[in-house]
Amino acid sequence: MAHHPAHNVYWYTAKAPAEGKPLTGAVKADVAVVGGGMAGLMCARTLREAGLSVVLLEKEFCGAGASGKTSGFITPDSEIELSALISNHGPERAKEIWEFVLSGVSRIREAIERHGITCDFAVQDSLFIANTPARVRFPREEHEARQRLGYTSRLYEQSKLPRVIGSPRYAGAVRYPDTFGINSYLFCQTLRGIVADMGVDMYEETPAVRIRADGVDTPQGSVAADRIVVCLDRFIPDLGVLRKEIYHVQTFLGISAPLSDAAVREIFPEERMMVWDTDLVYNYFRVTGEGRLLLGGGDVLYTYAQKPARGTERLRRRLLAYFKKKFPSIDLSLEYVWPGMLGVSKDLLPVMGAHPQMPGVWYVGAATGLPWAAALGTYAAERILVGRNEFDETFSWKRKFTIGARAQALLSTPITYALSHGMAKYL
Repeated sequence: MAHHPAHNVYWYTAKAPAEGKPLTGAVKADVAVVGGGMAGLMCARTLREAGLSVVLLEKEFCGAGASGKTSGFITPDSEIELSALISNHGPERAKEIWEFVLSGVSRIREAIERHGITCDFAVQDSLFIANTPARVRFPREEHEARQRLGYTSRLYEQSKLPRVIGSPRYAGAVRYPDTFGINSYLFCQTLRGIVADMGVDMYEETPAVRIRADGVDTPQGSVAADRIVVCLDRFIPDLGVLRKEIYHVQTFLGISAPLSDAAVREIFPEERMMVWDTDLVYNYFRVTGEGRLLLGGGDVLYTYAQKPARGTERLRRRLLAYFKKKFPSIDLSLEYVWPGMLGVSKDLLPVMGAHPQMPGVWYVGAATGLPWAAALGTYAAERILVGRNEFDETFSWKRKFTIGARAQALLSTPITYALSHGMAKYL
């Protein structure tokens, strides 16, 4: 009997996960992909399209982890802005990195359009917005960075903002196109069926308990493969590797009862957009195709906590308080609130690379957002297929971080990551 999740995640109410089968016994493949989220599914799809035999292992069901619980913001601006990339890497490398994550945006859209995936696909511009006058320089810097590298961008000073956002409590914003929202759980579940129909052998309810140089062991079976791609994001350290290089941040999402058309127009006078603010622990929102408000945010007590929060009432109150402060005339109620844990590195770029002693084992983690995950899964597959390697060094787990392992041991991992993220984004 397949495991069905508790329906505290709103996305899960749309469709029960497809019936999966656990692995029993021994199987063989050219490549074993571990993890059934966005990165693993995109990796398996690319490999199978090229004719390789692929086995995909998933601990629960496809989309059960971060990929199926997210806000569904498909934008390159996930955790780190273009302006920060320029500051940290220089304009030339920043553009190469930005184009990489943009390829993930394109990859997701291509799959939706080619396969007709029904996942509440909604084209919406992105709006990066300053909470206070003291933080208005951040959208301005982002606008300048986009113009510098040739990307479409529009800057709104505070006096112009009422045209696009129905709150006087923001100080400025930058807007850009070619982004969209989706129900990421439905996307993953549909893509699961597509790759299975392509001939990928899918085994769900099958955790990987040991990675070997020539395969993967599971509780009741094993996979023999020359190449192994581990797409487990924040769970990679559970396998005993990258414990200093990958951690997590915890965010919370809430979704409202359907809003009236008048309420939606009050929030977005012209057209719906995907909005997030300039705080380090930021708030974000968009309107779904059903007219519900998706509202997300974090809390300093939980963002870098080592374990998931047990309850959501504190965060429900916090999310509602934020929205009430910005839009006091709208009576908002949240029907669902759920936590999510997102894998991150100390500099907010992904972590990938070969196992120190097993060069045929490739890890993909800290994919801060669905476009990053899609791009990384594709990259891992193309590394096997055509030897792609142009980002191996940039995203390597061996790269130098501002706060190294020795200092991290003294500070503790949560403090290290909080300090590192502040420096990566704003210093």
